[in-house]
Amino acid sequence: MIDVHFHCLPGIDDGPKDWEESVSLCRAAAEEGIETLVATPHVLRDGWVNEDPGVRDQLILKLNTLLGGTPAILAGCEYAFSSDTVELLERGAASPLTRLNRGRYLLLEFLPGLMPPATDSVFHELGLMEVTPVIAHPERNRLFSGNHARLEGLVARGAVVQITAGSLLGDFGYGPQEACEEFYRRGLVHLVASDAHSVERRPPRLAAAREWCREKWGDDAEQGLFVANPSAVLRSEDLPYVGGSS
Repeated sequence: MIDVHFHCLPGIDDGPKDWEESVSLCRAAAEEGIETLVATPHVLRDGWVNEDPGVRDQLILKLNTLLGGTPAILAGCEYAFSSDTVELLERGAASPLTRLNRGRYLLLEFLPGLMPPATDSVFHELGLMEVTPVIAHPERNRLFSGNHARLEGLVARGAVVQITAGSLLGDFGYGPQEACEEFYRRGLVHLVASDAHSVERRPPRLAAAREWCREKWGDDAEQGLFVANPSAVLRSEDLPYVGGSS
């Protein structure tokens, strides 16, 4: 499997505190069957600024060395969305925003209760730049879990949706789990990722979520959400699977 949302770089956000924790978390991912994961530390969120991509690249290089390639770690970030997204991306290689595997997909999150008024126009501009927003864990955000039309509007503007493995399994309670099912019924689920932070608090759990998906949504959804679409993200290709049961 490929995990496109994973907090594994030590000491820079609310993920692992040190190299020992980082290595243990990545090895737990490998035991889940994850062969490749994208390191997505928080960027430009609260105290987690992490605006220097070179610093993050050095951490990825060391982590890959410590792991010996199992699993393989690729570059990315989880960006706290704001109205200056386009300006940040225009900085090119110096931008703090590292797209998933440095391709066309940008993982971003909306902070609770906050949607900048320019969101629609920014998403339109991202489309013109051939950047595809990946909206992280909307099922855990009342902006979307209580307003499906809002999420549908952003998907209509070219965004794709990533839900969390733990949400499917009930780790965050009934509300996020039900939101995942409603999003799926509306064709608004494109990727499942772990959003792992630690072995103890937020483990990967992608294998269990994959089995849940196969049992509840069927083989096509399982292959699409856990294999075909994540692979397409890493290759900067259009997503082959667009499911739903509405």
